Amino acid sequence: MKVLVYQPKETDRKALIQYLKRFNLELILNDKLSNLLPAIKKNDIDIAIIHINARKVIKALDEMNIGIPIILTVPEDGRIKYEDLIIPDTIGILKPPFKLKNLRKLINKAIKRREQYLNNLNTVESLKKKVKEMEVLNEIAQAINSSLEPKEILKIIMEKTADLIRAEAWSILLVDRNREELVFEAAAGAAGEKLIGMRININQGIAGWVARTGKSLIVEDVTKDPRFYDGVDKKTKFVTKSILCVPMKSCDETIGVVEVINKIGGEPFTKDDLEIFENLVQHVTVAIRNIQIYRKLEETSITDDLTKLYNTRYCNQVLDELIKQRIATKAKISLIFFDVDFFKLVDDNYGHLVGSETLRLIGERARSVIREKDIAVRYGGDEYIIILPDTDKPTAAIIAERIRRTIEEKPFPAMDGKYFNVTVTLGVATFPDDALTRDELIGQADRAMYRGKMSGRNKVVV
Repeated sequence: MKVLVYQPKETDRKALIQYLKRFNLELILNDKLSNLLPAIKKNDIDIAIIHINARKVIKALDEMNIGIPIILTVPEDGRIKYEDLIIPDTIGILKPPFKLKNLRKLINKAIKRREQYLNNLNTVESLKKKVKEMEVLNEIAQAINSSLEPKEILKIIMEKTADLIRAEAWSILLVDRNREELVFEAAAGAAGEKLIGMRININQGIAGWVARTGKSLIVEDVTKDPRFYDGVDKKTKFVTKSILCVPMKSCDETIGVVEVINKIGGEPFTKDDLEIFENLVQHVTVAIRNIQIYRKLEETSITDDLTKLYNTRYCNQVLDELIKQRIATKAKISLIFFDVDFFKLVDDNYGHLVGSETLRLIGERARSVIREKDIAVRYGGDEYIIILPDTDKPTAAIIAERIRRTIEEKPFPAMDGKYFNVTVTLGVATFPDDALTRDELIGQADRAMYRGKMSGRNKVVV
């Protein structure tokens, strides 16, 4: 423990120090009255042995309410005032010549008093933390039961979690089993936006280790842990120092991990933090599962079951929105409308199962040769639409020809190892050159395709 000693008379001070050295205490010596308070604040003092002439300092100590036991020293011939005896933190008085027995008794009493104060303080802090934890859990429960969208609920949960654990940043990574990767689903902090969508190999980093083993992990110093992967920091310019990482489990399967990074103040994450975090991650897992269900339902409502392309409903919605956005700027939107030449013969000759697989493969091939921003739609039956945002007619014609070739050049599988060829006819129309509304644009592309049918099929018509 640290003991501050202020004794103005040199002979008394030396005698006191001589005795105090026997108690294995860290002594902070001060012979100037003006330096007492700064010394107390700077050195985290546990016990103060102060001469009675420092009454202002003693009073200030009492007002600070930091639980420092005070042993008063008085001159050999000095008188003690009544108010000196009732100072709350004063535990005794020493008068020269100092006696080891008296000093030992007061030091032991001071140590017990200080330990009791610190224990009580820790208990109070622990209770405050528990109350805060309960408040956060209650707020999270309210968020989960609210009408907010799953992503908003997840954001609330993680913000509350980071606040409770006092972390600089957090992130959620989901397992992609098909690619053996972890993908950043959500993140916050200095580099949060840069992380969204980023992928890392499931065999890399602390997050990868937790995802593979299904075990929680505290890393106090990432520079000393060989499992740490610094590739993400290099890309984002963020500096990771410490990590608390917990797996998300659903039906005994690890579906992802949640991590908080760099405890505010530079302190390491603790086992208490881990216990709190593991409780909160259960709520995060529920929110993530809800998001996945929400996405699945949303995906089902806008995609075609057979081809997994977008459906007519989504086609109409997105075309209306794209046209609305581009009316003022007159930016172009092109549309390709195509269907399969003589598709009825495929069904008649090879059966409906082969016909359905052919339609699926046509959609797959078309999607493989268009750009990321383009939108592939199964419009109905053997009809398809490709929406090309910000694309003029010559470019659209090139893309249409690319689709035509990729379908024509590779045969389609039938039963018993047999193959057959399929061709498509495509029509192209452009907003605002050919049409100003969604229905007009689809109609113009459809009519262009029909002209191609009438003039021999297996071609692109603009």
